[in-house]
Amino acid sequence: MRNFFTLFFAAFFSLAALILAIVACVGSTKNYNPINKIYCAELDLSQINISTVFPSLESATLSTLGLPTYINIGLWSYCLEDSSHSIQSCSSPSGIQKFNLTALLYDNIANNDALKLIDTVADVVLPTKLQDKMKYYNDLVKCMFITIIIGIVLTFVNLVFCILRWIIHIRPLVWGGAFFSFLAFAALIISIGSCLGTYSYIKYILKHNYSDYGIALTIGRNYQGLMWGAVVGALLNFILWCSVRSRPNILYANAPIEEKPLI
Repeated sequence: MRNFFTLFFAAFFSLAALILAIVACVGSTKNYNPINKIYCAELDLSQINISTVFPSLESATLSTLGLPTYINIGLWSYCLEDSSHSIQSCSSPSGIQKFNLTALLYDNIANNDALKLIDTVADVVLPTKLQDKMKYYNDLVKCMFITIIIGIVLTFVNLVFCILRWIIHIRPLVWGGAFFSFLAFAALIISIGSCLGTYSYIKYILKHNYSDYGIALTIGRNYQGLMWGAVVGALLNFILWCSVRSRPNILYANAPIEEKPLI
């Protein structure tokens, strides 16, 4: 009976972690509520210094360029948000989403006349630290993307092990369930750790240079909440798997009692 309840709660936490991780993964892929409100980080362009970021467009403004006020960055794509925090559109999912602020700004200039004054994306000026370490940021973003996919797959595999262990009482299923539950937990926590570390450092760089560029970044709370919920669920699932017995205890009420010899 103990094994039944242990496996039941292990399956419950595994399913919860799976659902939360999937919802976090598909954030900002479509302009549908609440998917469009789930993002890793949000860029605030409301106070952008046009003359610094776009030296060839000194007299332009945010509205004349057609730039969004906010850009919400997800794992697969990003969404554009106006000054009233209303999502206007989301880009098509394109696999691993690289953090390239220069391309984000250049690609979202809606004014064709302004684009004619900017020869290439290289004409967009951003903090040197942000540009120099772009490869490292993108490697971490790839790690974040890959590990969340691995975590989702392993959590699903672990859920299958829960179901099989209910039916079949063999030791390898217990070992496999505990093994995959640990790997799922490790993958999810690496993913959220990569996300938090990467965007926290980018946030620091932009904040340090805010007076010159006027660009700010905030961490997505909804995404963080979903992922930390998935991590906690995966951890509880692993702890429960560690207490699953290989075979159920069977009590034989009518079993004979062995008599000890009298000395």
